Amino acid sequence: MAGISNEEISKIRNAASIVDVISSYINLEKKGKNYFGVCPFHDDHNPSLSVSEEKGIFTCFVCHKTGNVFTFVQDYENVSFIEAVKIVANKVGIKFDAGIQTESKYQAHYDAMELAVKLYQNNLKSKDGKKAREYLEKRGLTEEVINEFEIGLAPNAPDTLTKLLKAKKIPDNILIETGLSAEGNILYDKFRNRITFPIHDRQGRAVGFSARIYDTTEGSKYINTQETKIFKKGEILFNFHRAKSEAKKVGKIIIVEGQMDAIRVYSSGIKYVVATMGTALTKEHIEMLKRLNVTVILCFDNDSAGETATLSVGEELTNAGVDLKVLRLSMEKDPDEYILKYGVEKYQDAINNSINYFDFKLNILKRNKDLTKNSDISEYVKSIIKELNNSNDEILIDLEINKLVKDYGLDKNVLLNQIKKPEKVNIIRVEEKPKVKLSKYHKLVEALIFYMINDIKYIKLFEQELGSIPDDKYQSVIEDILAFYIKYNYINIADFVSYEATLDNYELVMQILENNSSVELIDNDFVGIIEKIKVWKNENKINQLKDELKETSDINKKLEIMDNIAKLKKRDV
Repeated sequence: MAGISNEEISKIRNAASIVDVISSYINLEKKGKNYFGVCPFHDDHNPSLSVSEEKGIFTCFVCHKTGNVFTFVQDYENVSFIEAVKIVANKVGIKFDAGIQTESKYQAHYDAMELAVKLYQNNLKSKDGKKAREYLEKRGLTEEVINEFEIGLAPNAPDTLTKLLKAKKIPDNILIETGLSAEGNILYDKFRNRITFPIHDRQGRAVGFSARIYDTTEGSKYINTQETKIFKKGEILFNFHRAKSEAKKVGKIIIVEGQMDAIRVYSSGIKYVVATMGTALTKEHIEMLKRLNVTVILCFDNDSAGETATLSVGEELTNAGVDLKVLRLSMEKDPDEYILKYGVEKYQDAINNSINYFDFKLNILKRNKDLTKNSDISEYVKSIIKELNNSNDEILIDLEINKLVKDYGLDKNVLLNQIKKPEKVNIIRVEEKPKVKLSKYHKLVEALIFYMINDIKYIKLFEQELGSIPDDKYQSVIEDILAFYIKYNYINIADFVSYEATLDNYELVMQILENNSSVELIDNDFVGIIEKIKVWKNENKINQLKDELKETSDINKKLEIMDNIAKLKKRDV
C-alpha cells in the first residue's frame, strides 16, 4: 500500500476498539460476548449488525455486510480505504501522515477546485478585495470566519483563473467540467467580481461555489456551480463536513436554508448546523441525516415559503423515522438576521425551546380558528384525527386523544372510534442482496478460504493436504493468505482485510466473508471440505488428461495418459 505499511495499519487497528469506533456512528448494545446495533447499510428496523471486539470485525446477518473497523468507516463515510484509516487514526490519537494522497479518477477536478479556492482567497486579501472585505465586515463576518469558510473574491478580469489553471497543466475539459470556466470566443472564468463561498462534499473537498454580488444590484444575487461530475447538489448539505462530528456529540443538528445562515450560526459557536442547497431534501440527504442518529431541528426562514418548506421537508423526515423538531423564529426572517439583532444566547434559547414536528402542525391547524365556537372546534378536531390516522405512534395517538378529551370535554370513545384500526402489518424483511451464484465446489473453496483467514492451523492443514486448488481466481486469494502468513507469522480476519484493501482480490475476499459470515469453525467440517476438494482436483485432472488423450496420436503417449487416468480414478473410489 503506497505511503503506509501494513504494520502501521495493523498498529492503528489494534489501538482502535472496533466497538468504540462503530458506537460513535450507531448505538450498540452488548448481548453475550458481542455487541449489536441497527445496520446502517440497509433499511434495518431490528438490530442485525453484530460487532465482535475479540475478532475485530462486524457482520450484518441480513445484508451480509462484513469487514473490519476501517471498512465500516469507509462504507459509512463513503471514503477511500486509506482515508478511513486516517479517520480511525485520528479517533485514537495516532499521528498519521496527512500528506498521503489518495487516487481518484476525478483528482484533477478536485485539484482545479482547490486552486480556485486559493486564488479567490488571495484575491480577497489583495487591494482589489477592499470593497468586498468592507461588505463582509458590514455583514458581521470577521477575518477568522472568512478564513475558516475559505471565503474569497473572484477576479473581475475575464480569464484570470482560467489562465492560472491552464498554467498548472489542468486540461481545458476539466475547467469546463468543474464549472470554473465556460466556452465563448475564448475560455473564460465562470465567476467574476463576486464573493465566493466554497461548497464542500462530505469528505471536506471543495466541489463547487456559491458566488454573491456585493457592489451592484444588477444580475442575480447568487449564482452557483451547476451539477458536475463531483458536485451533486442532491448529495451535499452545506457545512456537513464540519458539523457532523459536533452533531453526533450533542445529539442534534440544525438545518437552515442559506449558507449565510449556516455560517452565522456556526461562527457563533453552535457548530452543529448545515444548510440545504435549496429547500428540498433528497433521499441521499435524508440518509446522511439518519446515519447521524441525532435529532434534526428544522429552522427555515420565518415567512410563508419557509413554513411551506418546513411542512414538506418535515413530512419526508418524519416518514423516514427521523426524530424531528421545528424552530420558528419570531420577527426576524432568518437565523443570520436574528443572531445579529438579538445575539447568540437568544438563538440558543430558541433552539432549546424548539417544538416537535407534530405540535408544529397542530399550531398551523389552529390558525384562524375560533375555538370558542363548536363549528371551529369540530373542524379542528377532525383535522387532528386525520393527522393521527397518518401516524403509527400509538403513544402519540393516546396522548393527543386524552388532550382533546380534557381540553374540549369530548367523549374518548367517540374519538377512538374515529381512529382507524391499523391493519395488521407483516414484519418487512429486507431482501438479502443477490449473492453470486456459485458451483458446489466454489462454495467449498470459499468456505476453505474463510477457515484459513481465521486460524493458522487451517493454513497448515491446507498446505499438508492440498497445496493448491484448480481455480486461478481463488488460488490467487490463497496465495495472498500464504504471503501474509509467511511475512507476519499470524493470521486474523481484521488484519487480512486491511492487507487486501488495495490488492486486486479485495472484492473477492469481501464476497467470501459475506457469503460465509454465519459459518462456525469446526475442525471436522474443515477436514470434510479438504476431502471434497481433493475429489474435485482429481476430477479436474482427469478431465484435463482426457482432453490430452483426444489431442495426441502417439500410441505410447495415449497408454501413459490412460494409465494416469486409471490411477486417479482409483483415488476417488
